[in-house]
Amino acid sequence: MVRPLLELTDLRLHFGGVRALDGVSLAVPEGEVFGLIGPNGAGKTTLINMVTGLAPGGSGSVRVAGVEVMGRPAHAVAGAGVARTFQGVRLYHGLSAVENVVCGMHRRRPPDTLRELVAPLGRVRGQRAARRAAAERLLDLVGLSCAERSGVPASALAYGRQRRVEIARALALDPKLLILDEPVAGMVPTEKREIGSLLGDLCAGGLTVLLIEHDMPLVMTVCSRVAVLDFGRKIADGKPGAVARDAAVLEAYLGSEPTSAPPPPVRSPRRPAAAPRQADLARGVASGRGPALLEIRDLEVRYGAVHAVRGVSIEVAVGEIVAVIGANGAGKSTILAALSGLVRPSAGRAAFDGLDLNRAAPARIVAHGLAHVPEGRQILARLTVRENLELGGFSRGRGGRLAADMAAMEARFPILAERRSTPAGALSGGEQQVLAIARALMARPRLLLLDEPSLGLAPLLAAEVFGMIAELHRGGMTILVVEQNAHRALGLATRGYVIETGRIAFAGPAAELRANPDVRLAYLGADPGLSPADPPTAGS
Repeated sequence: MVRPLLELTDLRLHFGGVRALDGVSLAVPEGEVFGLIGPNGAGKTTLINMVTGLAPGGSGSVRVAGVEVMGRPAHAVAGAGVARTFQGVRLYHGLSAVENVVCGMHRRRPPDTLRELVAPLGRVRGQRAARRAAAERLLDLVGLSCAERSGVPASALAYGRQRRVEIARALALDPKLLILDEPVAGMVPTEKREIGSLLGDLCAGGLTVLLIEHDMPLVMTVCSRVAVLDFGRKIADGKPGAVARDAAVLEAYLGSEPTSAPPPPVRSPRRPAAAPRQADLARGVASGRGPALLEIRDLEVRYGAVHAVRGVSIEVAVGEIVAVIGANGAGKSTILAALSGLVRPSAGRAAFDGLDLNRAAPARIVAHGLAHVPEGRQILARLTVRENLELGGFSRGRGGRLAADMAAMEARFPILAERRSTPAGALSGGEQQVLAIARALMARPRLLLLDEPSLGLAPLLAAEVFGMIAELHRGGMTILVVEQNAHRALGLATRGYVIETGRIAFAGPAAELRANPDVRLAYLGADPGLSPADPPTAGS
């Protein structure tokens, strides 16, 4: 029998009356990928925070290679050979990918700063060059291109690429145990398989991996064993196949989603030779959609040498819900950032109800009625739920109307009322997404931008979030949604755009895009391992 590298015994951690962990015990075998799954709020991230020294105050035992690390500070746990990534990306955004990975090599550096200062300059330069070369190799291992490594700050990389940098930085610690918290969130299926292959290679080299993930196909493919948490308790532990058939697991984690007949196939789909110009598409009133609220014409956005958005034209009419889909790194989030004034276009035009978005400050844009729910939610973790909501209505000032809107939000989303005094960082991923949407609604927007609303959520919670979006639309809200889950997004939207390498590859009614197999090719890229009939997986 393979000896366990990580042994957890009777872990308990309570936040007031909430039992985040309630007597969890498990053993992670050495040299294997061990999966930890469960619905949002089950206690998965709390568990790894306890293991890595970021959640003090609990009880139980945490042993790494036979050494007790329970209660030790995070740097001591890292020194014992435990590295991790986080559910939300935590990079040094102003540094390049290479520089971020070098920061993860602190265990390889001399502990005496004074000794390093008086060392011969040639030796210091040689050590720096060696660390940089090692960082380059790790970034090559996780699949980052040369242009992405040092030419741009990490913040300019697509979300999925940033996650790869985080994995490389964790590997830079040269750990015995690698803990990955939602490593493939924001990635399309082809990228997920690449990460799965990487994990297999790492384990073949002797590394042990604890994988926390909602993507069930990945978990069932790469993990040798899987444990399931629900409400802070372990409800299953065993081989992937047995766990997948467990009735309690199916109810707690997967839930049940409604099924619907697939749309009829398009007989002779034709891929456009060039990206269509919006002038060539049916326009607002002429198409019966109503007046245009948002108009984007030939938008161009660059991050230094990286040409992220190339001549994109999009139109959203009053009362519509429009989806923008595409592979990771296609430029979707950059488009929303440009509309919110967070990045400035290099060319083209974007206007929202007469306001020039290319020139307006972000605060002016919000005051004009455009609210943005960013990728990764970006809630203010140290502030309470109520304080986050108050900040959402900051542009409107204080007064009775703001208090009334706060009450309305808590009535619409009861979980926010229950958690009003809880620090937002203590919420589950699904609860944080609800808070992020409610915070945006506090600005009373006329156009809501949603960036990856299902990112990192279990399928059941993702379905609830999409249901919430549909309800907002039925209430009259105009919505532009960017989403990796193409099947869900197009099922929700009236029209859609498919972005490929910064350009619009397809545009049209959502039902037609769902039925077009060429859209799947643009979304997933050429992959001989995929059947055209396969539907996109949840979270893709």
